[in-house]
Amino acid sequence: MKSLKNKIFLLFVLLLLVVQAITFWTLYYGNKNQQVAEINTRLTTAKTIFTELFDRRLDYLSAFAETAAKDYGLKQVFNEDTRSLLVALNNHRQRVDADLAMAISADGIITGQLQRNFIVDDSYPSTAPEYYKSKVKQGPELGKEFRYVHWFHSDQTAHLYIIDNALYQLSLSPVNVGTQTIGWIAFGFQIDHRLADEFKSITNLQTDFILKGSEQWQLIATSDQQSTAKQKLALSMLVRDDNTPEQYIATHISITEFDEQELDVYMYGLRANIVSLLQRQWLQFLILAFLTLFVSLMGAYLIAASITKPIKRLVEQAKTIANGNYKETIEFAEQNEIGQLADEFNHMQSAVLQRENAITHFANHDSLTDLPNRNSLNNKLAEIMKQKKHFVLLHLNLSRVKDVNATVGHDVGDEVIKELARRLKLLSKQDDVLLLVHLGADEFILVVDRGEQGKVKVCDVVDEINKNIEPMFSFQGLSLQLQVRIGASLYPEHTNDAVKLVQMADTALHHTRKKNELVQTYQSELDVNTFERLNLINDLKNAIAADQLELHFQPKLCLLTWQVTHAEALVRWHHPTLGMVPPDDFIHIAEQTGQIKALTRWVFLVALAQSKQWDALGLDINIAINISAENLKESDFYEFICRSMTELNIAPEKITLEITESSVVEDPESAISLLGKFKKHGLKISIDDYGTGYSALAQLKQLPVHELKIDKSFVQRLEHDSDDQIIVRSTIDLAHNMGLSVVAEGIEDEFSLFWLAKHKCELAQGYFISKPKPAAELTPWLLNPPKFNAYQTK
Repeated sequence: MKSLKNKIFLLFVLLLLVVQAITFWTLYYGNKNQQVAEINTRLTTAKTIFTELFDRRLDYLSAFAETAAKDYGLKQVFNEDTRSLLVALNNHRQRVDADLAMAISADGIITGQLQRNFIVDDSYPSTAPEYYKSKVKQGPELGKEFRYVHWFHSDQTAHLYIIDNALYQLSLSPVNVGTQTIGWIAFGFQIDHRLADEFKSITNLQTDFILKGSEQWQLIATSDQQSTAKQKLALSMLVRDDNTPEQYIATHISITEFDEQELDVYMYGLRANIVSLLQRQWLQFLILAFLTLFVSLMGAYLIAASITKPIKRLVEQAKTIANGNYKETIEFAEQNEIGQLADEFNHMQSAVLQRENAITHFANHDSLTDLPNRNSLNNKLAEIMKQKKHFVLLHLNLSRVKDVNATVGHDVGDEVIKELARRLKLLSKQDDVLLLVHLGADEFILVVDRGEQGKVKVCDVVDEINKNIEPMFSFQGLSLQLQVRIGASLYPEHTNDAVKLVQMADTALHHTRKKNELVQTYQSELDVNTFERLNLINDLKNAIAADQLELHFQPKLCLLTWQVTHAEALVRWHHPTLGMVPPDDFIHIAEQTGQIKALTRWVFLVALAQSKQWDALGLDINIAINISAENLKESDFYEFICRSMTELNIAPEKITLEITESSVVEDPESAISLLGKFKKHGLKISIDDYGTGYSALAQLKQLPVHELKIDKSFVQRLEHDSDDQIIVRSTIDLAHNMGLSVVAEGIEDEFSLFWLAKHKCELAQGYFISKPKPAAELTPWLLNPPKFNAYQTK
């Protein structure tokens, strides 16, 4: 956040960081240089100490060997028995704590050899003195020839000697009797972990002794018992090649004066251990530096806060206003620029409150009538519903407003709407009116309490509304009688959801416009845009491609020959989730959405293919196919029908086209012309569901049809309803007088079948004969149908 306080604070921080960075940089590099100097001093000191101690040890060993060679007692037993010689050698060995003592004859044979070995006792820890136990025994070379007889004539008094992988510092001295040398004695110190530990205790560095012989390096002794010999050799080679790993400090000394052998001593340690004191000092400095920086930053923050505190109060006040709290004001005792700014803040806050109240009011009220609008409807309805009251929601639509707007202008139309609002406001003052809302334009919502358990009837509420709004309204010499259409929905009978309740009232209002009525209470039958219907609209598009449609056939019985000669093709939809969908649920959808064209053509082609199969089986069946009014509007429908029948070689008399009475109402001339072409081509034309549509006898006379199909609503109760018998008998007589044949559908009992046969009806169709079946099930039935005329003998 780029605030003034942060800018001031940031300035202090930058200054402090620059100073601290310079100090830190100087001390850091000083510390690094000090570490390097400390390491170099430590390594140089370690080399010096090692050299002095190692040389002193050699000198001491040489001096003792010379002294022991002059011992008279040793000379007496030098060439005597071996036991006495070994005792004398051991006595001298013990004086200097030597690890090796030898006596060599003048001809180079080892006549005496004592060797001290160390045995590990695992019962003690490796750091305990008792961990190593010593034991003196005869050496393995007793009685053998000395390997290095040339040493007897060398000026070098100290040598490296190996016995069983044990390396010794060895010093030789001749044993002389007079001028004659009768042999040599040798004493040696083993180069092992004791020597390495001694150097480590002095230098505080790990010490390794590595011997090179025959081009191969061998670890002789070490003070570090944790690492493996392989690891130590690898580290030593890196040190030797000046490639010491970063985490170590190391140095080495090569001792080459021992004949062809080379002994290297490597001294090393972890860098962190060597410079730990300096690092602790550096850590102390860092802590001090951070504490200083922290205190400085706190001081800078407090200074910045004291400078910007008044401004911060103003910022907080602005946030309070932004959150919608206009009650709190800000007061400053200072009469400077900040105080003046605070006063202006308070004035601004008051002005914003006034404007926001006005905006909120306009957002929730109609600008023309100042009534609550659609934005506040759902919330207010929800509050009313919480009261658990039974009420009716009335959706009012003022009639003839469009005519007023078109005749005398929108200004007069607005005055008419305002007058209705005024009268509804007077009505809303009654105790039973719970809410009045102006949805916009000429539509209003009125919510009226129906009393306990909804005893007040909707018609009584509507009468009260009409009583209040019907008086004449005069404006600028124009007298108008206000009239409204009303759609009603009931709470809680219809729904407990506020949004759905409004939708239901709107649906009912829409029905009043469609049916030219003034009042309609919602019924579920009015809902044509249900969620399920919307899903069917979407799914129907893919039904043909997905092979979900199936054609069933319902046979028609000829009542003259008692043979099945006709069948009606009826489409069925196997929906993947809804199962079998009845035709009544999707045919109307197909007509409204333009999908009826593809659906009808699919039915027609499948029916023609089935007719071809039945012909091959010797079944002479005329198939009736239902045609929609939308199909009659298609410019290429006639060409499609004729072309399809020609391609499959189907005779026209094999097909009947069934149309409803309503199909020809919208454009009778075009429909009659097209049907005439079909009749001329040889197809039979049938009027389906006769008696339920809008046809007049004059129009029926003009239709180029062959037969009438009496609707099932007149046939199903023939046995019990004498009025239906009169209607059906009259329709049969009328059709015959006009030269038309008759089909009766909906036959569900024996009485209806034979009553129709008695009154000369040509064809019968219904469940009593057979329900609609797929072709695969119906074909065996057609090949061996039941004997329907046998019923006459009963």
